[in-house]
Amino acid sequence: MPAKVTRTPPKVLAIGADWLVLDNIRVLLGTKGCLCVVGSNINEARALLEKERPDAAVLDPQLLDSSPTEALAALHTIALGLQGRVAVLTQEQIDSQLLNVVDAYSLPKVPVEALLQELWPCLDSLLHRKIAPRRTKHTGRLVFNSFLQPLAVGVRSAQPSDHRLLYESGDVMVDLWLQSQRDSRRVKLIGQILDRKKPGPQLHSAPVVLQGKTEPIEVATTNEMGEFQFDFDPRPQLRLEIGVRENYWLSLELPGPRGAIHEVRESPAREAEGDLEIQKPPVSNKRERQ
Repeated sequence: MPAKVTRTPPKVLAIGADWLVLDNIRVLLGTKGCLCVVGSNINEARALLEKERPDAAVLDPQLLDSSPTEALAALHTIALGLQGRVAVLTQEQIDSQLLNVVDAYSLPKVPVEALLQELWPCLDSLLHRKIAPRRTKHTGRLVFNSFLQPLAVGVRSAQPSDHRLLYESGDVMVDLWLQSQRDSRRVKLIGQILDRKKPGPQLHSAPVVLQGKTEPIEVATTNEMGEFQFDFDPRPQLRLEIGVRENYWLSLELPGPRGAIHEVRESPAREAEGDLEIQKPPVSNKRERQ
């Protein structure tokens, strides 16, 4: 007699500030044979993500006790940790900045007023991979590095405190200025994202992630001029990841503590199997001027 196979019910993490909405989600998922774990703030979301290891999540990004930066950092962590299996609840008065961020992660949206009709078909598709959000990540090409520029006549050496870098990918350019702070090891990074096809105001509300070797360090969004800023301790293998638009992310390698940008010899790690496609820029046959 063949052994009976016991299937573990799917586990869904629900995060939000409205307990009535959370109760509706819990009841709905219970009727579909799912386990539902609930949290009401960002700290609970991170703890439950690690402890419960859910298969998918439902997230209300407009958490009452969270700043926009904290909500964005949680969204980034949950979206990558669950390989894009995240449904985002939206309301009529949803902030346009937040909507731009959600679109950058290519996450499905479910209106709160249609929760009972649309949430389960969305989650069922995510759990069974009928829909697979993808984030295509392009590697930006370094076209200018101020540390490689020749010194002025009569100057034998210099230790400049400011470091300017310029990257490009297609029609998108990213201008970075790194400044070492006095009496501190910390570095201030000021950046601007420019779209050469878009005159006037630039990429507004684009998510920008300062990514370490294994985890995000800081998260920000751009202002109406496409500008952003970080303040951090230098360390090896830092990079910026920028959500330029839906299904288009840009990855930029940052200088190490000694100001050098090293080539990554091994293949970049896949953040989510089947959910991330990394494209490198074509290799130019022209020698760059030193």
